[in-house]
Amino acid sequence: MDIGHFIQLFKRNLLLFIVVPLLMAIVVFYFTRNQPKAYESETIIYTGITTGYSIESTSQRPTDFFSVSAQFDNLLNLLKSRQTIVETSIRLLAQDLCLEKPIPQYISVHNYNQLQSFTPKYVKDMVVKNNKTGIQREREEEVRKLQKEIHSLEREISKKKNKVITESPQGETAKSGHATQGISKEYGSTLDKSPEYIYHVMTPGENLSQVASQYGLSVGELLDMNNLSNPNSVSSGQSIIVKKLSGTSSPLYHTVKQGETLYSIAKKYGVNITKLRELNNLTNRSLTPGQHILVDHGTTATSGNYYTGSKKEVLSDGNSVNGSVPLQSNSNLGDKGVYDELPNVPPATSNVDNYKVLAKDYFVSDPIVPPGVKQSDYEKTVKNLTNFYSSSDTNFIYGLLHYGANNHYSIRSISEIQIYRINNSDLVRLVFHSDDPGICMQTLKILSQVFMKDYKLLRENETDLVVRYFEEQVRLADARLQKAEDRLLQFNKKNNIINYYEQSKAIAAQKEDLEVAYQNEQIRLSGSGASLNEIETHLTARDSLYLKSDEVNQLKKELSEVTTKIISNAPTADYDERTANAIAKLQTRQTALRNKIKLYVDQLYLYSHSTQGLPIANMLNEWLKNTIDYVEAKAALVVLARRKMDFVRTYQKYAPLGAMLKRIEREIKVTEQSYLELLHSLNQAKMKQQNLEMATNIKIVDPPFFPISAIPSKTKVLVVAAFLFGFILIAFIILALEYFDSSMKNPSRVIKETEMELAGAYPILNTGSSTPELNTFARRLIDMIIQNLKMGLSKVEKEPKIVLLLSTQKETGKSLLGHKIVNRLREIGDTVLYLNYRFDDEATDEDYNFSYTYTVKDNFIDIKDFSELIGEKALRNSNGKYSYIFVEIPSIIYHSYPINLLQQVDFAFYVLQANSQMTKADKRAIKTFREICPVKPQVILNKVELYALEELLSTIPKKRHNTYIIKIKQVIKYPLKYKFSFKKEA
Repeated sequence: MDIGHFIQLFKRNLLLFIVVPLLMAIVVFYFTRNQPKAYESETIIYTGITTGYSIESTSQRPTDFFSVSAQFDNLLNLLKSRQTIVETSIRLLAQDLCLEKPIPQYISVHNYNQLQSFTPKYVKDMVVKNNKTGIQREREEEVRKLQKEIHSLEREISKKKNKVITESPQGETAKSGHATQGISKEYGSTLDKSPEYIYHVMTPGENLSQVASQYGLSVGELLDMNNLSNPNSVSSGQSIIVKKLSGTSSPLYHTVKQGETLYSIAKKYGVNITKLRELNNLTNRSLTPGQHILVDHGTTATSGNYYTGSKKEVLSDGNSVNGSVPLQSNSNLGDKGVYDELPNVPPATSNVDNYKVLAKDYFVSDPIVPPGVKQSDYEKTVKNLTNFYSSSDTNFIYGLLHYGANNHYSIRSISEIQIYRINNSDLVRLVFHSDDPGICMQTLKILSQVFMKDYKLLRENETDLVVRYFEEQVRLADARLQKAEDRLLQFNKKNNIINYYEQSKAIAAQKEDLEVAYQNEQIRLSGSGASLNEIETHLTARDSLYLKSDEVNQLKKELSEVTTKIISNAPTADYDERTANAIAKLQTRQTALRNKIKLYVDQLYLYSHSTQGLPIANMLNEWLKNTIDYVEAKAALVVLARRKMDFVRTYQKYAPLGAMLKRIEREIKVTEQSYLELLHSLNQAKMKQQNLEMATNIKIVDPPFFPISAIPSKTKVLVVAAFLFGFILIAFIILALEYFDSSMKNPSRVIKETEMELAGAYPILNTGSSTPELNTFARRLIDMIIQNLKMGLSKVEKEPKIVLLLSTQKETGKSLLGHKIVNRLREIGDTVLYLNYRFDDEATDEDYNFSYTYTVKDNFIDIKDFSELIGEKALRNSNGKYSYIFVEIPSIIYHSYPINLLQQVDFAFYVLQANSQMTKADKRAIKTFREICPVKPQVILNKVELYALEELLSTIPKKRHNTYIIKIKQVIKYPLKYKFSFKKEA
């Protein structure tokens, strides 16, 4: 398929290429012509996931693509989560229900009225105002009504009793001159006899919203001034306060300074430019330095600008706008945009300064909590609506969010918000579309705040469980550590342990010293005893008797006791003062005893020599010394023996205490290590928690804006897209049909599919579309077939030449083509006999010189000669007078054919329709025929489209249609002419 083929397809289907895309464009335009206006607002949130500062930012913090992508996926999925959308929807609904009147920055007038109309009263009663729900406000209003009625009756009774009532015929209760009458006449209000307030008498059918609009107030201000909570509680004839009268004031002038303009002066004093021009009769904006400008002409109690504490100004038509001025026209604001929805907006002016004043004063600040609504009341309203939403799946709010098709509060509409990351930065853009500019902006604001709150809670709660776990484990570890330390304390107190290891070391050292002292005393005792025995043996008997006297023995015994006491109490003398004093006395007594014994021994000096001739004095001194040593050693050994027993008991006590103390200390050490590890883990968890808190410092860097104008309609784009889509669709369908078309529509395909030579082709000729040009063209094609026939029979010299017409399918046009070929041959001058077939024996009136119709009988397959096929009477005297005999046989698939007769055939035409397919049955039948027939058939393609004949003739005549009905029929029938076949692999 080349470019020329494409061009031919386009030309043949030009009508489809024009009509279908045009029809689709018209349909799209029809259904999109009245699309509602759409407003777009966006906000940008800084997440700080990759570039934000945190505790971990001071160190090397690893960041990889997958972790950052996961964090952004979590963030974006949280933004689109159902919980976030539901909370946003409920908060948006609460915001609009809290409004007492429509404010463009929150909701348009149309949508506000719709919200009030379809919202049930029990849902409106959930709105909290002044810390009271709707039911509470209604009850208070009923009580207030009863109180007012009671007070009114009391006043009437009091007036009648005092007979001082004065009543105006028009219902006015105070007259304060012409100015007061002018106020009452202009605003339909009355003044009480107290000149402090201006009252308005409610008329039948009038409500607070109309009164508030008339006096430039809000419904909330009227409710506050009159101590009302329900705007529907005001009845006809009731007098309500609309304003407090101000006192008199003198005119206020301003002296123009260098560089000041009319706009700067108006802005300084809180007035509008038009008022300054009217007060000073100014025609232009130019001011002269030193010029005096009247800013305020002063007011009285009943005239002039009698409103105080407000910048609101009553317009001539009864409307009021904050700081706005009566303007001339609305040409500058245009016919489209958000200003079409603004309530009570005065016409615009061509003055740019006045437009700025209008925009500044009218469009109030737009926080999430509406003006005049307390933050606590708004949050309570949200809580009430949330609880009601969660109560069941059949309530109004649940249905509004889930089942309804609401364009503002349903989850489906809010879920259409577009969220995507800006390139590879930490910024996330949120884009939202809505048919209300205020709702569009507020939805983004609320969604952003809800998301930031939920995201921070989510990130912070990631470590809350870990922190709480470690806090609990640290508390338990601390309790175990304190318990173990208390056990150690009780153990030390019970066993009088100050420092076990130092005490045990000191005991061991003392024991060693005791063993040494004990051995020394034993040596001393043995030595002194042996010496004493030796000395006594050398003394005389008289000396021995004397020494053994009772007095000396008593002194010796007493000395031994004193020495024993001194040695026993010596270890405690260092830290016990009483023991030290006692030891000092004992030592004094010991010294005295020693001296006394020495005195007695000195008296024995008379016995100066022993029996061996040794001096008695020396012997006695030596005896005395050894006696003292012996006695002291003996006493010391007794004390040391008791001391050793004490050490044995001490060892028996301290030995198990060491093991127990070791176990307690080991338990304390393990518990302390566990406590320190848990404390370290707790510090790490808290640091991680603080790091997450710092890392989740999400900020709105580009807050949502109030869309002034609607998004341009996409109708034109859709129409063009529909046209292009229709064009491409038709092109695709036609190309697909052309590609999958398996019919024999052109000569080249016939040659390829049949693997035969092409004898010629014949076009489709309709009776209504035939022209001389087409007839000539068809004759030329017949001539080409005859030319190929004569070329194929050029080597056949015998006559008549037998030409066979066959087909595999029925009704392929063999007879039509055969007669046209035969007629053309006769015109040339050849004698031709045409043999056609029939299946019955009905007689036909025909000229046997030109045609003969034979009957197909049951023995048709066994016919061997033409004489059997036709009777002798039907032929001339000799068949040789015919140049050609054309024999047409039935379809070779559905009927049998004479096999022997085929041996006499000189040429064969295989007739095939252009809209037919070459099936497997056709191919098998042709294959069998070619095996039987001695000549190879040539194909004649019948009913060919004119464009397909360009392969045979370069110039194709154009068809001429008398009407367009034929074209429409061809367009409708065009897809039906294609036939498809899908080849399966064997």
